[in-house]
Amino acid sequence: MNMDLKARLEKLLELLLDEREKAKALDMAGLQAVVAEKEALLADLKPQPEEVEGLQDLLKQIDHENRRNAFLLWTGLNMVREMMGFFGKAAMPQVYGGGGQAQTLSQGGRLLSGKV
Repeated sequence: MNMDLKARLEKLLELLLDEREKAKALDMAGLQAVVAEKEALLADLKPQPEEVEGLQDLLKQIDHENRRNAFLLWTGLNMVREMMGFFGKAAMPQVYGGGGQAQTLSQGGRLLSGKV
């Protein structure tokens, strides 16, 4: 078992845990710093199959934490998208088109266009 690899994988796990805490605290500067550090670590991390013998539990934990972070960030992004859609539609006025039929303007609404 490669001890250097184990230390680097433990550092990756630590970064994943820190990444989630920064995301939960909405610390964007801290989150970007952690992501940059994680990307640098991953760029240099190219283990061979024989090097990961005995590290399966650590790898499973890394996978689990990575999935948790992905779900947290994905859920947050979807909530923001839903809110933007809600606010964009909430202020869209009904107007009448050339044929006399009601239409909804699709220019982003008053909140998103700055015309509140």
